[in-house]
Amino acid sequence: MGVLLIGSLNIDLVSRVETMVKPGETIMGKDFQTFPGGKGLNQAVAAARAGGEVTMVGVLGTDSNSQVIRRLMKDEKIDQSFVSEVDGVCGTAIIEVDSSGQNRIIVIAGANSKLKAKNVDEKALSSVKEKKILLAQLESPIEELEILFKRAKEVEFFTILNPAPAAALSNSFVSYVDLLIPNQFEAETLTGIRVSDEASAIEAGKKLMATGIGSVLITLGGDGSLLITKDGSQHFPAFSVSPIDTTAAGDAFCGALATSLSKGVSLQDAIPFASAAGALATTKTGATPSLPTASEISSMLINMNNKEG
Repeated sequence: MGVLLIGSLNIDLVSRVETMVKPGETIMGKDFQTFPGGKGLNQAVAAARAGGEVTMVGVLGTDSNSQVIRRLMKDEKIDQSFVSEVDGVCGTAIIEVDSSGQNRIIVIAGANSKLKAKNVDEKALSSVKEKKILLAQLESPIEELEILFKRAKEVEFFTILNPAPAAALSNSFVSYVDLLIPNQFEAETLTGIRVSDEASAIEAGKKLMATGIGSVLITLGGDGSLLITKDGSQHFPAFSVSPIDTTAAGDAFCGALATSLSKGVSLQDAIPFASAAGALATTKTGATPSLPTASEISSMLINMNNKEG
């Protein structure tokens, strides 16, 4: 069992504000912190903390922030044998978080833009054992990701794509995607359908599946998530928490889901585990610092089951 994570490795510059800044406006920030981040790193750490065996594929620079990220991966026991290095700086994300916990993010690719499929050889693919899961996002060059998805499918990986940030995908790329996990805004961008309720989410999911994607799992924030497959749709409720910072909630969801699937759990049974991880991530500040452990996720599931019982 194992998870091959392909994606971005960033440093997050996080400013907390009372309200989001408007164009031309200058406001005073409440706090500023720096964290390792990037959707690739966040999901890798989320998968590892959830109990997965994780191999990371990405690109770092030669700056001090890149060394911070390497130390974190070592501490989290993430295999970074296939993380390459180029001259320059790692990716950077500038994150604004308001008093309600909502965020706005600007991403500068940096070294992430240098990801090359040719650097991921058969050794990398064969290092991941049954059940093999590939998880990636869209903060890396899409044309390189498509090549990697194709090669992963050829050696029987189950492939998951989190299309964030949303971008146009070729028909050939989507044919290699077993499970697409967009949030409601990404689903809207990809389909042109405004996702405002369960019915519109189902419509968007069906439109995405018509392009060749195996199944679609749309995350809906506080409204839970909706799984659309060839057999129909199923809604999964969210866990009730008091959010502080939603920055890495989607990454926690994706990483925990990949780990659960890598252990042979069915998709329907893996989603509540992922939902608990996503909910817990909103209760702490920062990206990687907020990602929960397997025991924390299990405790939330047990507590919720006891309440329902």
